Order: sequence, then C-alpha cells, then structure tokens
Amino acid sequence: MAANTGATFLRLTLGAELARLREKKGLSGDEAARETGCAPSTISKIEQGTTGFRLISQFIKLLDVYDVDDDGQELLVDWYKNAKGNDWWTPNSSVLPSGMPAYLGFESGATKVSPWCPSVIYGLLQTEAYAEALMESAKAADETTTDFIESSVQVRMNRKKRITEEGLELDCIMDEAALRNMVGAREIMHRQYEELAMLSQLPNVSVRIIPWSARAYRVTAGSFTVMDFDRTQLPGPVVSTSTVSHTVQVVSKLKVVKRFARRFDFLSRSAVPDHEIPQFLERLAREV
Repeated sequence: MAANTGATFLRLTLGAELARLREKKGLSGDEAARETGCAPSTISKIEQGTTGFRLISQFIKLLDVYDVDDDGQELLVDWYKNAKGNDWWTPNSSVLPSGMPAYLGFESGATKVSPWCPSVIYGLLQTEAYAEALMESAKAADETTTDFIESSVQVRMNRKKRITEEGLELDCIMDEAALRNMVGAREIMHRQYEELAMLSQLPNVSVRIIPWSARAYRVTAGSFTVMDFDRTQLPGPVVSTSTVSHTVQVVSKLKVVKRFARRFDFLSRSAVPDHEIPQFLERLAREV
C-alpha cells in the first residue's frame, strides 16, 4: 500500500473488496449480517466505506465466513486498522462540497487522474491566487465567508502536492475557455499561465487544450475526472467522477466508467499536443 494512501481510500477499497468476497461466496447482505450477528445496514455501510464494525472480532468473523485465507486476513485486518484514522482534510470537511470527501479519498490512492475541465482551470493546476480569486468571485452568490474561502483554498493547495511532491500522474484536458475566462486581475491570469507552463514540464503531468478553432467533440454536461489505481496492490475499480452544481458524485460501475473514459478519449483527439502548450500560453498571455 502506497505511503500516501489515506484512511478514506482504505475504507472505500476495503468495502469494495468485502463486497466482492461476499458476492463470490454467493451471499446476500442480509445473509452475511446474520452470519456475523450484526444489522444488515452495517454490512451495507461497511461495503460503502462509510463505517466499520464496532468490534474487530466481528470483522474477522466475516472474513472467516468469506473463506479468506491467513495471508488475506492479515492484509485486510491491516487495512481495517489503518482505515480507522482521519485524513488531512478531515478538519476542513465543513468547507467541502457534497461528495468531496469520498472523491478526495479516491484521489489519495489514485495512480493517475484524467480530468476534463471546460470552464475553469483544473484545481490541481491552480495557483493560490487564482483559487482564491475564483472562490471570492462566488462569495456573494454562494453566501460563503472569508474563513470558508481560506480553508477551501488551503485544501486545494494541499491536494496539489499529489502532483508536485508525490508523483501522481495527471493527464488534463481543458477547453480554451477555461484559460480565457478572466479570474481576478490580469496579473493573476499571467501568473497562472506561468504556473501551467511550469507544471506541464513535470514528467508526471500532461496539460492539453482544445482550442476554440477546433471542430471538436466537447462534453457539455460539465467537468469530470477518470481515476485509475494500481491493480497489483489494490482491488479497487477505476472510478469516474462527475461534478455538477457544486456536488461531487463518485461512481464505479464499469458501464459508466467506460462511458466517461470513451468521452475523454474523444476529447483528447482535438487537443493541442503537449509540446505546443508553452507557445499557446504565451499567446494567451499577450491577448488577456
């Protein structure tokens, strides 16, 4: 398990693995609950990654019911114990949009994220000044406070460490509109372009842009991110996330994930290639 993996990701991954083991055994949630002496709702919440057993003995009993061997039990018990902690964003949960804690949980364990951003610069690529100006512009409409904005910006800057310090692979596609939409002063936009140019040079980061002039396929339903994981270490699925109206929905159904991955592939066909990004950003800086 990677060192940066968060407790939320462990809970979500453990839940997915327990659901897989239960289905492999041919048991319903109610039947698994009866075998372990707990409420059916407990099995459901555990598989969703929202809670754990009150006693670890119940968890071990469940693994026995699922015929998990000694090596498998040792690994899953280790996950179970480490999943009881908090993540770095837990103190700021009140400033996170609905569904965002689960998203951050998956992001903490992802090896690759592939976002599509049509209207604003992707969060992990934002400067602190850009993020603050973006949230400040929505302050009155969303009825947020200055403290709320400061905490939200800090969460975003902490998330950015996934690409600048931890090597998370980022393959980001943005519409030209995301870079042209004025956020804050011209100086903020110019500094943001410099940041994009710098980050795009990192070996783990790819920044691609679909120009206005491209006769391209464009997703009109909002932004989304497709995340992938190291399957040799984790049983967790590829997860597609969609952000709509300040809420975040995390889904892992294969059919839905494939649909978003297919959309991302079509978007990539019209994007400016990596090596042209510096010149593209220089032109934008002159025009904005």
